[in-house]
Amino acid sequence: MLAAAILGLSSCLKDNGPDYSMMYPNALVTCKTSEGGEFYLQLDDKTTLKPLNVQASPFKGKQVRALTNFTDKGPYEHAGTGMKFDRAVEVNWIDSVRTKSVVQSKGDRVQDDEAYGTAPIEIIDNWVTVLEDGYLTLAFCADWGNPHEPHAVNLVTGADAEDPYYLEFRHDTLKDKFNMGGINMNGIVAFDLSALPDTGGKTVKMTIRYLSFRGERKVTFDYCSGEASESGSQTKLLSSVSTDLPLN
Repeated sequence: MLAAAILGLSSCLKDNGPDYSMMYPNALVTCKTSEGGEFYLQLDDKTTLKPLNVQASPFKGKQVRALTNFTDKGPYEHAGTGMKFDRAVEVNWIDSVRTKSVVQSKGDRVQDDEAYGTAPIEIIDNWVTVLEDGYLTLAFCADWGNPHEPHAVNLVTGADAEDPYYLEFRHDTLKDKFNMGGINMNGIVAFDLSALPDTGGKTVKMTIRYLSFRGERKVTFDYCSGEASESGSQTKLLSSVSTDLPLN
């Protein structure tokens, strides 16, 4: 499921009005369960959050990326049992992002076109487009003919036989056939990168090739297995992320 994401609120809101800040996400996290069965949130590559008001994973134990709004309660007071965590938080709400594994190239561009689609898609440069904690999370926009029809987005490995960190972001409209001028919609998807070769502690360049509305484009991230992070500074969120966008 996708969640709405908008930054910034009007400064003229009255103090006695509703707290609109809790309506919007203030973090992108990985939802995890420790070997001892403790549910927690991974905020970035180093920071762990212990939810005080959520004892078990709301996602049936699956490790997924999620948008959340939480209230920081300060350093976590470790009780001497289980894992140590960095911060204690109250989770106001949490909503999972579609989290997928990468897929393997079929061997050539023609077969990949048939298997994974050739529809244009744009990667949005905002705060949720980030490579961290072993996941590449992408905010994107694409055209839908019928907003209720599912589309598929995939991250394809093996696009370059010489470089295992050269990948393709693909968009398939599946049965949603429409003429030019469809409905432009935004979404978020996260890809688990654990199937990629270990970088052995080295930082390498990860290149993502995709077909945009302006032709073929590439974006590059710095990637280190277990210590992944985006390259460069993040921009502010400039557009909202639509809800209930059907994806495979």
